[in-house]
Amino acid sequence: MSDDASQPGDELDRGAGPDEADTRRGPEGNDGRWRHPLARSGFIEYDRVLFFTDAVFAIAITLLAVDLRVPAHASETPVTIALSNASRGLISFGISFVVIALFWLGHHGNFRYIKSIDRPLIGLNMLFLGTIAFLPYPTSLLAAAKVQQGGAVVFYSICIGAAGLCELAIWLYATRPGSQLADSSAEPVRLLYSLRIARVPIVFALSIPIALVAPSIAQYFWILILVSGLVINRLVPRPEPPETIGEQIAG
Repeated sequence: MSDDASQPGDELDRGAGPDEADTRRGPEGNDGRWRHPLARSGFIEYDRVLFFTDAVFAIAITLLAVDLRVPAHASETPVTIALSNASRGLISFGISFVVIALFWLGHHGNFRYIKSIDRPLIGLNMLFLGTIAFLPYPTSLLAAAKVQQGGAVVFYSICIGAAGLCELAIWLYATRPGSQLADSSAEPVRLLYSLRIARVPIVFALSIPIALVAPSIAQYFWILILVSGLVINRLVPRPEPPETIGEQIAG
């Protein structure tokens, strides 16, 4: 390769302005307006945040399965009895798997519109990831037979509610007016996404007083997350999705 061949990122090293840069999105954004001094979009800083986030979600789900233990003397116990003894662990795994999957889908949907990051947004995302990485622990408590069920359900609800509030904070911060961290197409769906994210901590918060009286009923109450999602989609109009968000990868 010749010495004068340009390398990716040379424009940044040379301090090129917006007019000299290539077509990749820079900190100034697609519209040419300069964003927050620490904001980044379309560069490795942005990608690393998303890759790290996906890795934390993957590890959290994996740890849910790692916590599933084969009962002692399982070889001497009929399979049906062994599965019955492990039913609480399997149910807890299923609940947490669905919850973490919903959080990942929500985060994925949010970052379809969030096009740049800054330090506060990274901090909020790390706080959110901390709550996700912690979820295998309350899941184990929920599955443990010797733990007082009411207390385990309350603690689990608090942990899930905290994760939901962190995700809501990410969305509201990035899409607030004038932040320039989100695509302009985020404004029409800001209310819809806010309600969909907020329903998770709300449902789990409402289940706490129920758990103090009837823990098993409180867990059925969590089904309202799915029901409320359908209701929100029906009551809040959803605009047509934008044709292009982000950059196309050339084949």
